[in-house]
Amino acid sequence: MRKVILLSLALSVVTCIALLALYPESADFRLENPFWNGMSEVDTILKPTLLNSYAELPPVGRNLTLLLIGPNRNFTTYEVEAIARFIYSGGQVILADELGFGNSLLENLNLHIRINGNLVLDPLFKERNAKLPKARYISDNYVTEVILNHASIIQGCDRPILQTSSFSYLDANMNNEWDPQEWKGPFTVGCVLKIEEGELIVFSDSSLFINSMIDRGSNRELLLNIIGNRRVLVDSTHWSQTTLTMARGVVVQFINVLSSLEARYALILSALIIIVRLTPMRWKTRRKILVEDVLRLNPSWNRDILEGLAREIRHD
Repeated sequence: MRKVILLSLALSVVTCIALLALYPESADFRLENPFWNGMSEVDTILKPTLLNSYAELPPVGRNLTLLLIGPNRNFTTYEVEAIARFIYSGGQVILADELGFGNSLLENLNLHIRINGNLVLDPLFKERNAKLPKARYISDNYVTEVILNHASIIQGCDRPILQTSSFSYLDANMNNEWDPQEWKGPFTVGCVLKIEEGELIVFSDSSLFINSMIDRGSNRELLLNIIGNRRVLVDSTHWSQTTLTMARGVVVQFINVLSSLEARYALILSALIIIVRLTPMRWKTRRKILVEDVLRLNPSWNRDILEGLAREIRHD
């Protein structure tokens, strides 16, 4: 009975790990998320590096772009200082946020622009409804059309690159219709700020480049035109962590650990020891089978290392 329980438990653990590793990520903005709210298409296009800590952000930003997409918390003093060094040394930072968490970065960089936070609607120039307004992208070479998704507006911008039409309005009371006291467009929804040797580009829409939006209008063209040939980093530290996301992270780290030869040795030996201990046999026979079985399956492996690991596991 004890053997059945232990084997069932082991099988359950392995099954859970496999499901977590294989089930697609579904949290907002994740590069691994293939669904409408993910950025797997951006991952395919740009092949970016995921930034899991600001200690990983290069101090020199030349020929690099840092994407801050959909931040879900304010920026700390340490993070602002790291981003400032990155920009001052030639880095490009793209902030896409309609909720206003990015204002903590803008304020601490002593910049005068702000993300308003209220929803901009356009009943005339729109994709399917007023919450998907169209905006003009103004570049040095051409003007093209971009589709927004539940965007806000940017206030205090001196150099706009993305603007809504004159029919747009800011729906401050969220009643989906224009009221006399509400502001009318055109509004700035994309802004460029030159800072020292680098630049900060702000969009008041975090959804511009998610899978369901990147192929609408010229959204893809906008992203590629702005980034150019730079290598891209994506900040993951300001996204909310779901239970599934955290569990998958643990599994991925575990799988990465297993990429080392020593870890694979230890795992296989541990599994064999558990199996052998659940099977009645003399200890001397067990000892012989453990090492010999592993070497028979993997003849190129080092016998001395295997025997050393086996001794350590037995002592434990």
